[in-house]
Amino acid sequence: MEELLKQIIARLDRMEEGQQQTNKCFDRIESDLTDLKTTVSNIAGQQRENTEFIKALLHRTEELNAQTHSIGHGLNVLTGKAATKEDVAELNAKFEVLNSRLFQQEAAIHQLKAVK
Repeated sequence: MEELLKQIIARLDRMEEGQQQTNKCFDRIESDLTDLKTTVSNIAGQQRENTEFIKALLHRTEELNAQTHSIGHGLNVLTGKAATKEDVAELNAKFEVLNSRLFQQEAAIHQLKAVK
């Protein structure tokens, strides 16, 4: 009976050692889990920061696109208002025709005044 009691005590000791090892393992797992939660929290914070930064960049890009569009529209208006070399040459030709007519009319008026 004493032998049986010793065997039972030996088994209980081994079970206690196994329980202690299991507890140590759980402690390590809990520590690792805490570290992982901290890491995930840090990643989530960085992701929020990155998201806000990206939103700001997108907003700025939209503003720049609007400014570029406005500049393009202004350039189109200015281009439409600017005279080309051909336009200037055409106006010059019309001016010469009108100048020639004016000269002829002044000459005719001068002749009419001379006839009086």
